[in-house]
Amino acid sequence: MPETAYAQEVCYNLRGGSRALLLDAFANVRKEDFLFPPPWHVAITRPGYGRRTVLTEVKDLYQDMLIELVPGAGINTGQPSLWAQIFNWSELKSGMTVFESGSGLGYFTAIISHVVGPDGTVYFDEPHEALHDACQKNLLALENVRSEYTGGALDRSYLCYGTTTVPAKLYEKTRRGGQIVFPFTDSWGNGFFLSLKKKKTLCELKVGSACSFVTSRTYKRSPYTSEFAGLTSMSFDISLAQESLSGDELDIAQMVHLALSEQSDV
Repeated sequence: MPETAYAQEVCYNLRGGSRALLLDAFANVRKEDFLFPPPWHVAITRPGYGRRTVLTEVKDLYQDMLIELVPGAGINTGQPSLWAQIFNWSELKSGMTVFESGSGLGYFTAIISHVVGPDGTVYFDEPHEALHDACQKNLLALENVRSEYTGGALDRSYLCYGTTTVPAKLYEKTRRGGQIVFPFTDSWGNGFFLSLKKKKTLCELKVGSACSFVTSRTYKRSPYTSEFAGLTSMSFDISLAQESLSGDELDIAQMVHLALSEQSDV
């Protein structure tokens, strides 16, 4: 049975873009299929639900709230309305090839799968030992979802953790016009979403909504993050991205620092 009211709540502020696809996805992907068995502990909620709220009925899951996945670690399902906004903002569409890292128990992976449809493909990764096996099991039945990335060209990559770097392989495999979308945060996990789009000779950096995320286990502290409180969307020569590639990572903080320095010299 479609959860139409829930989908409308989650997608309420969306305009144009992928709104229709996202409405259908949030109405039809069953949230309870991507959680551990009840009781479910609410992590952060709208007014009226405290941090200690415990849910036991499936019907109560269909609200715009976060559910704890790893108690004490700050790892939760993610805010449905935030991810709906991010998917719409980054123009997620049917037929795309997508990589998602930090998939939790697979709920938003399934949302992406529904949006890209049978002509699209979704690769996912969940390294946390408390979530990995269950995530794999939850997504096994989705025919367009793969647990092993084979290295093909990507239209979108979504990172579900705070970071100052992205895997170099993802950048290198992002096709022209593709985007890597991620929370760019300080070491406390506070920051904002960025979208890095590759073009022929330029990179476009788009600044999105403020956010707070658990940082990755390989989070790289950067002396440059303090410069970026007023960061705005901009374009810069793709050579700055190449200059910021080192080993297996693209240092986003360094790349932005170089781009800002270059602009200030003009």
